[in-house]
Amino acid sequence: MGCIISETYNYRKTSIYFLFLVVYASVLFFAGLGHRPLLGPDELRVAGIAAEMEMSGDPVVPRLNSEPFLEKPPLYFWALSAIFNLFGENSYTARIPSALAAVCGVALVFIFVRSTGSSPLSALIAGFVLATSAEYFSLGRRCLIDMMLCLFTTSAMLCFFHATRFLPRRSPWYAGFVLSMSCAVMTKGLVGLAIPSSALFIWLLVKKNFSCRVWYLLLIGSALSFIPAAIWIGFLYNDLGWNAVHEIAWSNNFGRFTGSYRHHVQPFWYYLEKFPSQFFPWTIFLPTAFMQYFREIREPKKESFFLFPVAWFAVPFLLLSISAGKRGLYLLPLYPAAAILVGAAVGAGLEGRKAPTQWLSIPSQILAAVTILVPLAFVGVCIYSKRSFWVWPLVSLPGSCLGLWAYRRVTRKDLTGFFKALLAVLLILYLTFDIGITTPFDQEKSYEPLFQYCQRLESEGMQVVLFKPSERIRGAAVFYLRKTIPVFKEEENLRNFLHSGKRVVAISEKKSLEELENSDVMKHFRIDDETYVLVKNNFSDRR
Repeated sequence: MGCIISETYNYRKTSIYFLFLVVYASVLFFAGLGHRPLLGPDELRVAGIAAEMEMSGDPVVPRLNSEPFLEKPPLYFWALSAIFNLFGENSYTARIPSALAAVCGVALVFIFVRSTGSSPLSALIAGFVLATSAEYFSLGRRCLIDMMLCLFTTSAMLCFFHATRFLPRRSPWYAGFVLSMSCAVMTKGLVGLAIPSSALFIWLLVKKNFSCRVWYLLLIGSALSFIPAAIWIGFLYNDLGWNAVHEIAWSNNFGRFTGSYRHHVQPFWYYLEKFPSQFFPWTIFLPTAFMQYFREIREPKKESFFLFPVAWFAVPFLLLSISAGKRGLYLLPLYPAAAILVGAAVGAGLEGRKAPTQWLSIPSQILAAVTILVPLAFVGVCIYSKRSFWVWPLVSLPGSCLGLWAYRRVTRKDLTGFFKALLAVLLILYLTFDIGITTPFDQEKSYEPLFQYCQRLESEGMQVVLFKPSERIRGAAVFYLRKTIPVFKEEENLRNFLHSGKRVVAISEKKSLEELENSDVMKHFRIDDETYVLVKNNFSDRR
């Protein structure tokens, strides 16, 4: 009877923690999601491609202002174009797929940790660590493909882990593994296969699991994951021919790895520099996690699940470091593994089971001090940017009070109370930073005012064209104007068009106008350290 009561209590506790974590993550990723404009080349490009796909109704060929864009498979664009079709196009709806994927990723981490036999508290902390790691939070609130990739690689790892266990029903886990891998490949190509399969391959070897059934699942499942991508590539070949297939299959997969595709080439140690800041503030708890791992492996009679997240993190990290093309966001699929390691170790420490107290209390004290200093830094930013005086307490007092509460808990060695306070502190600090601190600076980087002005010109009967546009301008034009815009890449073609007698205006970067003398500039826009000009049809031949 006591066992039944205990199981019922644990089930209720797990359900409450899970529901709380999902609500917490939903607030963290969805609150004020559209407050910032779409920024940089990546968000504008992705939003523009999805907007054009929604307008054209062509699901096969992703296009950026009418030109095929074959760097990525179309799954994310399908999802985003469906969102646009349902809810319209704005900065909030553009980020819904990423935010939703981020919340689901946090939920999957909770489910994984709890399913290994760890306590509900350890599962809650693992999900909390993932949600509040700096890069995961940032990318979960941006219109980018990588968060969806992270969700599917996490799902693939979870499904394979359970498929290899002695469970009475394995078929759903098999199907989940293949489906997750297929979606990962359809989101970002071969990297969606390489990250989970490389980690699982090494995990099975180190674990000395040579079961034919398990290896059959890994190899056949990986092969089956190519079927949706192969079908899409078949349709792509039918529309655009062999060159398009070569670009998507070779140049944007193997070319990035070998360096023949000369984008984002970085040295081998690049991620060693990037990861500590991107996993902040939980980087300082990694020694606690590894101490817990080493304690676990010294108990040979007990099977430890720690090897799984270690392989999940270390093997793809090495693989990505070997790859020539590198960006900080490429590490995103590894953050769930790091969060699992930290969450399980911190949970064990809070429950007084295994983690040494000093390995947990010291980083907790450091983090408590940081939570007090960050709101003061917010005030400094407000003073520097000459914000109104009444804004200062709004951005500093909530975080400062909660930070002091957290610091008081940790100085009294109440680490459980400290982490409860930390839940509130980081929620307030992250949203304050993203909505209240960065937004005024981000408005200076927004392309929306430029295209609002263009909409006004179009309402007056003028036609807008682009001259030598970057990817961000092409994406922004489609997203904000809700249509494709004619592009001119040669000076002579633009001259001829402007002299055709039509009422036209061309958008150009100022540096591109050095090729055009005596241009009639209507208006200047300074956006993200770049000057864009609108020119009318009044050119003279260059002498």
